[in-house]
This record gives sequence, C-alpha cells and structure tokens, in this order.
Amino acid sequence: MTKEGTSDWPVLLRSPRLVIRPPGDGDRERMIRLMTDPVTREYLGGAVDYASRQALELSPLGLTWGRWVLARHEDDTMMGSITLDHDRGELELSYALLPEFTGQGFAAESCLAVMGWAQEALEDDHIIAVSQTRNKRSVALLRKLGFTVRKGLEEFGTQQLLLERSLREPLPAPEQPLQSAADPPPPTRR
Repeated sequence: MTKEGTSDWPVLLRSPRLVIRPPGDGDRERMIRLMTDPVTREYLGGAVDYASRQALELSPLGLTWGRWVLARHEDDTMMGSITLDHDRGELELSYALLPEFTGQGFAAESCLAVMGWAQEALEDDHIIAVSQTRNKRSVALLRKLGFTVRKGLEEFGTQQLLLERSLREPLPAPEQPLQSAADPPPPTRR
C-alpha cells in the first residue's frame, strides 16, 4: 500500500466495543454536533464556522479516505470520529468524542485499532498527533500509546504539542488499561 492510502476504501474496523466505519447520512446530526459542541471543540480550535457547518449539512459523508466514525457495537450509535490524513505531509492521527462518551476508554480503543490497521496496511513508518498542551487528558493518552513530543508549536491561537510514534514498534496490549482514574478528568459542560 502507498502513503496516500490503501487501494481498498472504505475500510471497516472492529474493536472489542466499537465499529470503526466510514460516516453515513444517518450520522449527520451527531457529526454536526461533534463539530459544534463547545465541550468537544474546547481543545480542537473551537466550533466550526457557519459556512463549514452549512457545507457539512449539505455534503455527502463517507467519501474521504481516512475518516471514520466511532460507533457502539450493540446499536451503531455514533460516539465520535477518528481520522488519519497526510495534511501535514506525514500520517496524522486525530480523534474526538462527544462529551457523554469521554473517560470510558473509547479513544484509546479506537486509536489502537486504527494504528494497528495502519501498521498492516500502510507503508508509513511513523505517525504524528497534535494536541493542545492544555488538553492534559489527550496528551496523557498519546504518551501511553507510545507517542513522544517532537516539538511545541502554536495553532488556533494556543500552544500545541506535535507528538510522534513509530509504527514499526509494537502497540500497547489492548487489555492494558490506558485510561485510569488518575488521568485528568474529561471536559465538562459549562
């Protein structure tokens, strides 16, 4: 496979509690909420602007390589999203969960599944992630997933960390707890 993606898309992934699948029209309402919810977007540059929201409301979902929704196995309820892209010229992982699904290990579970797929299907030898320095929960999770800080940078008017991890190194075991009560709490509604 190439760095631009696999020849087979869309890709469906499964983890113990999740179906990681391309978004569909049935996800539109939750996808818009994910992009506009102030708690979810607190560390992601803020809510999208009106024009971007309008485009999301009108555009077809599920056509872009590397963009998945996280859905519960039992009822296919969309809980968040996870993305792989090459926007910075390197394979980059990003994820977001609706507030009611944070703090339950879904981010860790989905990251492990997507990185495992990337190890098998892609030629990239490393992966990056960017997180606001204030987002202590996300930074802690990325570190537990084996990411290390490459550099600090400023984006969206705030300090960020660009972290990286080799895709040639083994991933943490899925049964190893990656989120615990000792981690910083998730953001809460104001």
